[in-house]
Amino acid sequence: MPHGDPALLPGTLNGVSENQTLDVGEFKAHLRDVRLPMGLNVDDVRLAGRGLRLQRKPFEAQVSEPGDLEVFVSEGSLADFLNRLAPAGLTNFSIDARDGKLHVRATKVVLLPIPATAVCTLRVVNQQQLFVDLESVEVAGGASIKTLIQSQLDRINPLVDAADLPLQAKIDRVTVENGGVVLRGTVSP
Repeated sequence: MPHGDPALLPGTLNGVSENQTLDVGEFKAHLRDVRLPMGLNVDDVRLAGRGLRLQRKPFEAQVSEPGDLEVFVSEGSLADFLNRLAPAGLTNFSIDARDGKLHVRATKVVLLPIPATAVCTLRVVNQQQLFVDLESVEVAGGASIKTLIQSQLDRINPLVDAADLPLQAKIDRVTVENGGVVLRGTVSP
């Protein structure tokens, strides 16, 4: 058995094992401004349930029974994400979430700035991914860029993937509400 200062023993940090776990009977967590790997900022993630186990190293979180998940992405966060991507050379994005749809405004510069508006719907695929579907596009002057915008949407879809969320998550439904998009689902063992 090794002797000496416990903080200096292999596999310990200040005398505590590095692979230590913490068990929580009931939990409620509220995470804000979560940046997903593809660059979308999620404004709020709320988790609640029972039987949470946190492992220190490597960090891992698991639940022993299903819990609740709610994710909120604001109009502003969606617009910021699209402005950083500038799909199809579009800029100056603004999003209006209403009537169960996303109403998107942007500008395409082709010699002169051409305003465009699009209406998009959202759908959940296999309880894992959130896809944006293009419903309609209107461009000043009648120019047709629907195919161009659809090809760009195909490149950024899925907008949210449950694999990027904390814990093992499933997306049960999506709603477009005033102010943004709400995903509701479960976290599971």
